[in-house]
Amino acid sequence: MPDRQDVRREPVRPDTAALDALPLFASFGAAQIAALHKLADLARVGADEVLFREGDRLAELNILLSGFVAETHGGNDENAITDVIGPVGPIGFASAMLGKASPTGARTITSTRIIVIPAAELRAMIRAKPALALPFLDHALAGMRKQTLELCSMKLQSSVQRLAGFLLGLVDDPDISPARFVLPFEKRFLAAKIGCTKENLSRAFAALHSHGVETQQGVVVLRDVPRLRSFAGQ
Repeated sequence: MPDRQDVRREPVRPDTAALDALPLFASFGAAQIAALHKLADLARVGADEVLFREGDRLAELNILLSGFVAETHGGNDENAITDVIGPVGPIGFASAMLGKASPTGARTITSTRIIVIPAAELRAMIRAKPALALPFLDHALAGMRKQTLELCSMKLQSSVQRLAGFLLGLVDDPDISPARFVLPFEKRFLAAKIGCTKENLSRAFAALHSHGVETQQGVVVLRDVPRLRSFAGQ
């Protein structure tokens, strides 16, 4: 895989509307958005590209607009994947904003679009006007709450229930049943997302068959959505 500096970037700026729509910049006025526009870069990154490695000191805040990114720890093989990050949101948020070494790495799963903002300049803008930090605090607290919920799920639910919950999260219309959709990424990444091995994931899909879940080459059909919600505890 290429080093971070080898990733090819499209030399364009994200438009101001795209920046203004990001929740992190909800408290930024027109002047601050214009300043961000001059600093930011819009990167189009292909699949299986390294964004940064574990231990890197992040000089940029990466905000994922489209595609999926794998969070890695302790190596580059499939077993080192600890999470899958989807749009829209930052990658390596805490490390970039603190200016600290990242405890995890990140590489793309699919083709992605990423807004890249120099972290030092962003921190300077916030120091000059502390009220700009409020959405950043909200994001950090929401992240802590999400981690707590995921920890509870890992301790209190089986991998079959966690898989059911993930699949239900891909249903756009809560009232539709049956529901049909395509998995957003390969099953090996899905296993990491719900915290199990690939072998356990296969067994979990097999177990969900009795709850009306059918899969074929990445296409999933949920025959009885209410029944599956009940099984997942939702």
